[in-house]
Amino acid sequence: MISLQNWEEDAIEGRLDRLGLAFIEFNEFNEFCMEYGFDWGEPLLDVDNEDILDAKLNQSYKNYKLGEEDYFLGYKTMLTSEKAALRKCRKIMKKMLKKNQNKFFDLDFGPKNEQDMKGHKYSMWRDGQIPSPGYPDPKDCEWKHYHQISKQ
Repeated sequence: MISLQNWEEDAIEGRLDRLGLAFIEFNEFNEFCMEYGFDWGEPLLDVDNEDILDAKLNQSYKNYKLGEEDYFLGYKTMLTSEKAALRKCRKIMKKMLKKNQNKFFDLDFGPKNEQDMKGHKYSMWRDGQIPSPGYPDPKDCEWKHYHQISKQ
């Protein structure tokens, strides 16, 4: 049995989860163990997924490459991170400027018309269900384009 002081436990935890993602990659754990003389008999991998994730997190949204993992439920305009969303917005804006358009209509998000209750529900709640009493009912909400709101 290994006996550790509190600061050693904190150091181990910080090292194993330095990005705060609440998971430990085996290669990182294996590398950590080797530093302290524990050998699991598994070689270290050349590719370190945490380093790849680190590089992706430190990349500018201008150079970010959108992938399928960036799309929420497969929708091309609903994204899973701020960086992916900024990249998508930049792409949309460039396309709009090129075509001299000043309004964007999202075909993936929001109701398609006033009668589209399914579009209302799923745009507000992931599974279309009100999470608990007190949250707004989609039928009581209006969807407006920002041009309509800015004129008020």
